Amino acid sequence: MTAAALSTLSSCVLRAEEKNEQSRWISVSGTGSVSVKSDTATINLAVVSYNRSVIEASRLNAEAVTKVRVALIDAGFSSDSITTSDYRIWQDVSSRGGVQYRGDYRVSNSLHIVTQDIEKVGNAIDVAVKAGANEFSSIQFSATKIEDALREARTLAIKNAAEAANLMAKTAGAELGRIMNIQESSAPVRGSYESAKFMATNDFATPINAGNSEVSVTVHCNYELK
Repeated sequence: MTAAALSTLSSCVLRAEEKNEQSRWISVSGTGSVSVKSDTATINLAVVSYNRSVIEASRLNAEAVTKVRVALIDAGFSSDSITTSDYRIWQDVSSRGGVQYRGDYRVSNSLHIVTQDIEKVGNAIDVAVKAGANEFSSIQFSATKIEDALREARTLAIKNAAEAANLMAKTAGAELGRIMNIQESSAPVRGSYESAKFMATNDFATPINAGNSEVSVTVHCNYELK
């Protein structure tokens, strides 16, 4: 796993209580963050068709979506990586002078395209748009080695908490004892995210930069003081 490991220490609060000689403790927090190179992309786009006839709108949409799927498969994307995420039919309605006017029927078929070849993301967008896709909502980048990064982040967080506890105990003239409890709070994995409206076709390749996904874990630990 190619990862840039970052570790941060949250503010630590000394909570020493002395109900009797044997009930002193210290509470600390530690945070570990690991940055992992994104290796998976999910592209979200759609084909929207419209016509006065709902049947014709549906037919046009089915034809256009088929062209998009075939073009993507011909470009090297597997059929299993191209899935439907949403399908909707509605009729445009406008109002003028208190009177409602019904317009065209619209049919929208949204597709998820998943690839682990980041270099092909821009090409997937270009191919889909040229084949008939006319709405582009987002690209979500993620990493497949998140579990490894999570374990590394936990290790960093525990080490940071232990270092903080030792420092505070020594500064207070005490000796660190056994750990009494540990609580973990994990931040959601932050992956690279790009969003845009439909981009017009042109003769240039769409540039895409995947970036990294970041995993962050914070632990809250109570240590006994001797």
